[in-house]
Amino acid sequence: MPHDLSDLPAHRPGPGDCDDRIARDADTATSYIRCGSELQKLGRHEEALASYDKAIALDPASADACNDRGTVLQYLQRYSEALASHDRAAELRPDDASAYYNQGTALLNLGRHEEALARYDQAISLDPHYADAHMNRGLALQRLQRYEESLSNYDTAISLNPGWADAYNDRGAALQKLQRHDEALASYDKAAAFKPGGADACFNQGNALLALQRCAEALTHYDRAISLAPHHVDAHFNRGNALLNLHLISEALASYERAAVLRPDYADAFYNQGVALMSLERYAEALSRFDRAISLNPHHSSAYTNRGNALRNLQRYEEARESYDQSISLQPGNARARFCKAQLELGLGNFQSGWPLYESRWQLEEVHPHRRNFPQASWLGSEPIEGKTILLHSEQGLGDTIQFSRYVPLLAERGAEVVLEVPRSIARLMAGLTGGATIVAAGDRLPAFDLHCPLLSVPGLVGTTVESVPARVPYLAADAKLVAQWRERLPPGGIRIGIVWQGNPSGAIDRGRSAPLAHFAPLARLPGIRLVSLQQHHGLEQLDRLPAGMAVETLGPDFDSGPDAFVDAAAVIMGLDFVISTDTAIVQLAGALGRPVWVALKAAPHWTWMVDRDDSPWYPSARLFRQTRDGDWRDVFERMAAKMTDLRQR
Repeated sequence: MPHDLSDLPAHRPGPGDCDDRIARDADTATSYIRCGSELQKLGRHEEALASYDKAIALDPASADACNDRGTVLQYLQRYSEALASHDRAAELRPDDASAYYNQGTALLNLGRHEEALARYDQAISLDPHYADAHMNRGLALQRLQRYEESLSNYDTAISLNPGWADAYNDRGAALQKLQRHDEALASYDKAAAFKPGGADACFNQGNALLALQRCAEALTHYDRAISLAPHHVDAHFNRGNALLNLHLISEALASYERAAVLRPDYADAFYNQGVALMSLERYAEALSRFDRAISLNPHHSSAYTNRGNALRNLQRYEEARESYDQSISLQPGNARARFCKAQLELGLGNFQSGWPLYESRWQLEEVHPHRRNFPQASWLGSEPIEGKTILLHSEQGLGDTIQFSRYVPLLAERGAEVVLEVPRSIARLMAGLTGGATIVAAGDRLPAFDLHCPLLSVPGLVGTTVESVPARVPYLAADAKLVAQWRERLPPGGIRIGIVWQGNPSGAIDRGRSAPLAHFAPLARLPGIRLVSLQQHHGLEQLDRLPAGMAVETLGPDFDSGPDAFVDAAAVIMGLDFVISTDTAIVQLAGALGRPVWVALKAAPHWTWMVDRDDSPWYPSARLFRQTRDGDWRDVFERMAAKMTDLRQR
């Protein structure tokens, strides 16, 4: 803050008033200083500067004139000139704490934070109770990212001025940088209490609540900030972030759009519009927003990454690769870009380049905490494993565990004893895995082992190509007793097709993958077709609103109702003629069991299903039916019905 002028008279000079005072005052330099101060209080900074210049011309040794001249230059954002004036004031009066304080403020505005810190130290050494100097010393430390140290200065400033809202506010900002969000919120609450009705206080409270994932409360504070300051750009932007976290995507998009209207050069506002549009599966519009963000900030690595994702969903694969590469060139350590490129390359069948990139998943903030650390060495693929025990540990979803457990027999053939750790819910199912692995439920005591490896790293370590995918099926077996029991309960006669239409809607990976149950109607209406629901948990309410002419059999409340997932589903699948599903774990289960499975895929599906093919190197019994137009499920199921009719007529 500039030198405090609040103790000067409140007189408001009019035209000629200063000249009249100067004419009456023999000490004309002092009169010019006073007039300049009053002009400055009125916001007439250029006139104030001229008055200070006249004072200095009359009395070059006036420390007050030099100091106040520097203050008005700071208001005019002429910081280098201001610093020179404050330097002169300090020369003339070396025991004046305010001169050093004002030097510090000019240096702070010039970004010379270490020098500013030294000047604040000089001011405090002369006046230990100089609250403003403690406050701005804290700000200098904060600019130097020395947040823990800054707190003591803010605390001192508050002890000297207990009702100082700005000090509480800046203290809260330092605490947020230290990830101490609860304490930051308490500090912001104090600031708001001492300075009620301030938009910035509400905004900062919202920021702390957002960091604490208390998004609904954060939204209330952003709304309050906007009601107080409708043009508060950052409040609109962070309101969008809170709404995005609350999965209110359309409302979030509107907030980002408002922020961009208020600040047309706000690259992140356009970037976040793109993120919201991706969630709404409006990929072409998302692409245009990422392009706009990049035009405003050509070094926006994340915008290039998500631009690649939009292009991939638009099936413009070469352009997507170029966008990922641009992101990586801007930020070589960008794990997100490398991981997204990995999925692109794997989907295009470029396994040799895709697998190494796929290892970047461990650097993602949502994956890194799940990385396992053992005293035993990691298997890196080159070490011989014959005669050794290797632990493979599951790392992702249930479907991925089922799919990649196929590598257990391959490692066993190399002479290894394999221990496979899997989620507890599928430990019983995985007991039917070929290859003789020891199956351990996550959380149970592990047997002794020599090496370990994440399950999804194995394909790359053994050099899997499209041609060498270990695709011998079945590699899973259902419980024979359950198979016999469920066969008795299946509807008799006709062609029995197990169906699944809905994944977990709370996961981002399910975006665009699930199809409404009603779209299965063309299959249900074929003569002799019996649809049997294998659906669990999500989407069951759709069974109550089937279209006319469509029937779906259900298997009762005891179907996979216990703690063991998929054991009943596996047994039922063995008694069915087909399984037809959207991209869910049931597909991996049916494929691992070697049963005929048809997969309804969105236009740009998970990399596992690759591109431009209706078969899968992973599952010989699978047939793929892809959307020809993004979001169009009707055509997919009509083609399935036509194919089923063709098969029955042969």
